[in-house]
Amino acid sequence: MRRIAPSHLDLLAEVRIDPRSPLPKHRQLYEALRRAIAEGRLRADDELPSTRELARELAVSRNTAIAAYEMLVAEGYIISRGGAGTFVAKNAVQVLPPPRPSVEPRPLSAMADMFRVSRLPLPPGPSKPFRPSSPAIDAFPYGPWSQLAARVLRGDVHGWMSDGSPVGLRSLRRAIARHLHAFRSSPCDPDQIIVTSGASSALFLCSMVLLDPNDAVWVEDPGYQRARLAFRTRTERIIPVPLDEAGIDIQTGIALSPRPRLIYTTPTHQWPLGIVMPPVRKRALIEFAAERGAWIVEDDYDGDLRFERRTYAALCGLDDSERTIHVGTFTKSLTPGLRIGYLVVPPDLVDAFVAAQQVVSRYPNPITQAILAEFLESGAAARHMHEMQMLYNERHELLRARIASKCSGFLDAKPSTGGTFTVAELATGIDDVALSAAFAAEGFESVPLSTTYAGSSGKRGLLLGHAVAKPEDIRAGVDTLARIAATPVSMPR
Repeated sequence: MRRIAPSHLDLLAEVRIDPRSPLPKHRQLYEALRRAIAEGRLRADDELPSTRELARELAVSRNTAIAAYEMLVAEGYIISRGGAGTFVAKNAVQVLPPPRPSVEPRPLSAMADMFRVSRLPLPPGPSKPFRPSSPAIDAFPYGPWSQLAARVLRGDVHGWMSDGSPVGLRSLRRAIARHLHAFRSSPCDPDQIIVTSGASSALFLCSMVLLDPNDAVWVEDPGYQRARLAFRTRTERIIPVPLDEAGIDIQTGIALSPRPRLIYTTPTHQWPLGIVMPPVRKRALIEFAAERGAWIVEDDYDGDLRFERRTYAALCGLDDSERTIHVGTFTKSLTPGLRIGYLVVPPDLVDAFVAAQQVVSRYPNPITQAILAEFLESGAAARHMHEMQMLYNERHELLRARIASKCSGFLDAKPSTGGTFTVAELATGIDDVALSAAFAAEGFESVPLSTTYAGSSGKRGLLLGHAVAKPEDIRAGVDTLARIAATPVSMPR
């Protein structure tokens, strides 16, 4: 039974918004409601006013009320129950301590509040079975890597002990250029390549260099949350564009925002649904970007792990108008501990990206760069990637077969063309967030598919990392999912 809170008017009478305060209005409202909960004036399951009613009574914008509620939700003070309304969380007072009195206001930036509301999970520890996007670290060729590392350490000491170039070691950029030419049909000059500390760093650089406040950005929906957050650092106009069978839907995007400044896409293996963008859609996207003066950021996060082992043309290799920025990484194909990614940018943008790199990001350790360059040039990287393509395909097919055998009618594992994870869609009405939590309690990781959508509606399911799961892990994990599914009390709908 939900308890109706004291009169909304009584509650709102205690809230004071001081226009002269150095605290933004949404922070003032957040602090007032947090105190009311912490001091017991609002109790568990009390229903709060809608954001529209709250804004009207306090004579503030609705965005102010929404921002305050988002901060309270992020910290666990209140919860939203779909169309039922907004309520005080059951354990808000017991778990979360009351705020400490401060001598003076300590306002932070609006961006700091945005980061807190959109907080990403803490960096994970060692990979557990079914963690999406994690490679099979146990299959990494440690012997050849160690031999190359020893050779590098005995070689040009001054080269790898110096601070290094902001664009990355020349040897690594040359090796990446050859790799892209051979496996992406995308010839480029090494001087167009900028080495970064992973793909997230590369996306943040794109945001800093390519966007102004209020520029519109198309992002795939569902899509990669870290990319959305990277672009939100520069603009609030993030436009989620739905997908069709060929990837990002250009016509729907035009209807939502006809002149985007930037288009973010994962054309090789759409994250998370796995759609492969066909050549016709690639060319249509390139032509649209050239016509509208938009930039395309192509995130090729796992292009080295295609199961059919064929080369393909990346967008940057097809784009004669040079509107495409290619983002690549070695954290999926090799190991996340490398923390090495890269950008391929049009020649006239190199100086701007290098200047930004020097200010906002430190480039990877030169020793690691030198070893990776030798790893690529020696052919060891290509051999390892080829072996992982076969291994991951075997694990993907085993996972699909096991789910079909043990979880039919509950989970439907979709076929994939490559990569490290499998999309398993749930039967209608099942809460994938609750299922993922129950799975985690049994020692297995996953990502709820619904959380990859920008809005509240979308498919439900689990992203299950097959790459990091050995055959025995796959059998045990699917058996666990089947057991959870057979326990109705554990499966909210």
